[in-house]
Amino acid sequence: MVEARDHFSQRVDKAAFGNEVTYVTRGRNRRRVAAIVPVGLVEAYEEMFDREDGRIARQRLDEIRAGTAEVTSLEEVKRELGL
Repeated sequence: MVEARDHFSQRVDKAAFGNEVTYVTRGRNRRRVAAIVPVGLVEAYEEMFDREDGRIARQRLDEIRAGTAEVTSLEEVKRELGL
């Protein structure tokens, strides 16, 4: 943690301009707890999740339209939750 604090701007520059990942670790075992990564990597990761979420939503809608999905009304969910 001390190294990350002391060299934070250098690590950010390496991520931004050198496409380098820096892991932040903790404890005696130096367990990875965070990372300083190039923003392009994070944006690609978010885009991948957005595409997958869209694919799943389309699949579920197709199942609902085809009558093959189990559908629960909002009223039933509220009743089961005691709302």
